[in-house]
Amino acid sequence: MNKALLTSFVLSLVVGCSSKGPHPSPGEGDEEYDPGTASDEPGDSGFDEDDDPGDLPRDPMDDTGDSDGGIFVCYPGLNELGDTCFPLVDAGTDLGDGYAYPEPYLDNPQYNSPTRYIDLRVTDHSTAVAPNFNFGEFMSVSKGPFGLFQVHAVETLQAIREASGGAITVNSGYRNVTYNEGVGGAEHSRHIYGDAVDMTSAVLSLSALAELCEDFGAGFTRLYDSHVHCDWRDDPLDTLFFE
Repeated sequence: MNKALLTSFVLSLVVGCSSKGPHPSPGEGDEEYDPGTASDEPGDSGFDEDDDPGDLPRDPMDDTGDSDGGIFVCYPGLNELGDTCFPLVDAGTDLGDGYAYPEPYLDNPQYNSPTRYIDLRVTDHSTAVAPNFNFGEFMSVSKGPFGLFQVHAVETLQAIREASGGAITVNSGYRNVTYNEGVGGAEHSRHIYGDAVDMTSAVLSLSALAELCEDFGAGFTRLYDSHVHCDWRDDPLDTLFFE
């Protein structure tokens, strides 16, 4: 291969995205476009204290996520106390085709199918899962009636928000399999594994936001015209969602 062709090949690999990690990783769809939903309200817009918080239990748990009422997942919450908890339901064929996951990519366990989800139909989507993010920014019924978003990803995004010094708007978080296909997502898009977001910043350029994601350990970033995709595909999976 001559020098000119080699240079062109290298540029084609690095322009628009970066991929890091100890294993080969699929990218994200080139034609991907997720318009989001009108009901997804940015957490930085604040919360209405008059909203009905719902009647879901918030039981104390041991380290395994077990409580008297079943298995729960807990997020940092508005005050970062780790007590904003939601009950989980087991995966199964009864959830429908939207939860028929592809076989793990290259047999990599990071792409195993989830074993539990949150039932989004009975969840208050205005609940603060971190100081600057609400539940509905990461999971939406319009993208599947059951969903998941890994706790470590929420914690990292809150840290990115604080480091950026301004509001961050998440356009897309979790998508179930059929919704992901409908918006042109890659077959093994990290959106279906609950550790990916498409987002913009009120104070940073898209390239600067991508660099901040990488500073906070993102395994893959990609720039689009309207947003940046960041995911944490190399981080250990949350065992409450994956076994």
